[in-house]
Amino acid sequence: MPPTLRGNFKHRIGTVALIAFLLAGAGMMGPAAGGGQADPGLAKERALAATVSETRMVDAVRRLVGFGTRMYGTPSNHEAASWLAGAFREAGLEVKVRQDTPRDWYQPVSWEVRALDENRGGGTALKTAWPFTGAPSSKGEGELSLTAAPGAVCLLTGNPTPEAAAGCAAVLFDGRASASGWPNVGRARGSWTIPLFGVSPRDANPLRERLAKGDKLRVSFALEAKSGNGPAETVVATLPGRDRSKYVLFCAHGDSDSGGPGANDNASGVAIVLEIARAAAAAVRSGAIPQPAWDLRFASWGGEMSSTREYAAELDKDTSRLQAVFNYDQSGFGAYKDALYIEPDDIPVNQALITLIREVMKDHLKAPGFPAHAASVKSQGGTDSYVFQNTRAPGATLYPAVTLYTSAWDRERTQPLTEGFPPLNWYAGEKPGSVTVDGDPFYHSAGDTPANTTDTEPFNMGWCARVGLLSSLRLMSGKAQ
Repeated sequence: MPPTLRGNFKHRIGTVALIAFLLAGAGMMGPAAGGGQADPGLAKERALAATVSETRMVDAVRRLVGFGTRMYGTPSNHEAASWLAGAFREAGLEVKVRQDTPRDWYQPVSWEVRALDENRGGGTALKTAWPFTGAPSSKGEGELSLTAAPGAVCLLTGNPTPEAAAGCAAVLFDGRASASGWPNVGRARGSWTIPLFGVSPRDANPLRERLAKGDKLRVSFALEAKSGNGPAETVVATLPGRDRSKYVLFCAHGDSDSGGPGANDNASGVAIVLEIARAAAAAVRSGAIPQPAWDLRFASWGGEMSSTREYAAELDKDTSRLQAVFNYDQSGFGAYKDALYIEPDDIPVNQALITLIREVMKDHLKAPGFPAHAASVKSQGGTDSYVFQNTRAPGATLYPAVTLYTSAWDRERTQPLTEGFPPLNWYAGEKPGSVTVDGDPFYHSAGDTPANTTDTEPFNMGWCARVGLLSSLRLMSGKAQ
């Protein structure tokens, strides 16, 4: 991580803040966060919010990333789905595992790239190396070359193609680094018969410098990968409500989307969905809250957008059941700001739900365990909530569906505000009439690991889980009307 980027990373929740949050949740802090006497209703909400565990969510992210990329139909998708199904059942929910339409899949299992050095006992591993999707299994070594050469391990900057790498034993590609410096995870284009790895400039530059000095270098490589064709598994769990003809859906895509580790994108979202289910089910069992008015449903999609579309297609059989969608994506980390975002606020069917969520955020703004800064944002697309709002199909049913997140894409982006929806307690210096949405410099890269993202800012997942849970309960109480 570049020093300039690290310097922008933010505060961490400490023991004092956690104790204060627990006291607030128990209604023991007296005045509300914004001054005046505490509202008993808000105190009860904070007591429930206090049961949301950031530690459990951090552990869930690590567990999910440990299975592998979790891409559509892969063995790691099935392993993660099996674990999630068990976790939901253990929490007391009804669970179904959907088999989505079979598709071709690819999963890297293990790999290593090492710069050999006779004077260093086996050389140095290139820690950022990540196989391109579709790269075949192979093992070997060769002299490092900056151009294609027979039997060489070729270090290339230009977009690699099988033709440009003709004769190479393997290819290292350092021409596509993320904002954090880690290599972006890509898909091998064309038919490759040799391994292809992305590496970061920080791994590649020292090798280039040594070659420029005239040193001869050898590089070893090993890749084991699997491929096949099969269905993705989508896990759907339900906490029964009093009226089972209606339900609220919490969801997140379970794959890493890019084919990388996928901690923030999107193990964070799945961990939040699981934690909301755990907290709500435990609160009902203990009598802390009554049985929900409607079913609460929780889904981890086998594949982003594609599995969601299959699910949504079945809604046409009964469009009256689904009342609202709370989607989570890139919800565990942000590089430059501490803020919670919801979108889209510019679609009419969302206005009541957006208004309700903004009221929840406003009521708990700055309270320990909740964000101090929040904003709703215009449509940006690219995530599962939009599947439920197919505005391009004439006559399609549009559902209230939002995404809660703490970063979008890879860099900060400035968006125009929707009239009537100003940001809450926003940062000074922003361009009038706009809001800057935080980014994740590890987005779609080999660096999207728990250590780089969700481990460092667990409070991001805490905000998203608490605001979503409380908003759903207010919705079912009729406060959105």
